[in-house]
Amino acid sequence: MKRRLIIEGERVQDIGYRMFLLNLASEHDLTGFQARNVGRDGVEAVYEGEEDAVRAFEADVRQLAPEGARVERIRFEDYDGPVKDIERFRSYFTTLQLGKMIEVGLTMIQKLETISQKQDDTLGELRAFRNESRRNHEIMIQRQGETLEELKGVREDLKSILDRRLTALERDVALIKERLGIR
Repeated sequence: MKRRLIIEGERVQDIGYRMFLLNLASEHDLTGFQARNVGRDGVEAVYEGEEDAVRAFEADVRQLAPEGARVERIRFEDYDGPVKDIERFRSYFTTLQLGKMIEVGLTMIQKLETISQKQDDTLGELRAFRNESRRNHEIMIQRQGETLEELKGVREDLKSILDRRLTALERDVALIKERLGIR
């Protein structure tokens, strides 16, 4: 018995629906199977096998779907065209999927290299910032030292001036007391 299946929905492609159907067909011992994406929102499969196996397969297709699938409609119809042997399709499909995985893997490697380079650049910038911060900190400490030395000098100058003025003031007070006769 040969049949055709069309699954349509918002999310039936790029989620492993064809592999899901292939595995389901194998579980039901179908002898022929092939599947393809159709348009932007469809999956089509043609399959063949004993009538009981085909009906059991179709019942499972109605009940089961890959995780994340959003199916709007499933249609079954008779089919009289050619159907690939299920193992030949499995070999073809596995090769096709491996090719896609290689492409994805290479893209991921390129993205990881880009991310790695950006991390290296960021680390370089952080190191430069840290080194500049250290230099700025050292300059601030040096300037604080210079400022402290300057303040010490000003303090010594003020002390010297105040000591001279105090001495002069004490002398003047002593003279005033002497002239006034105060002891």
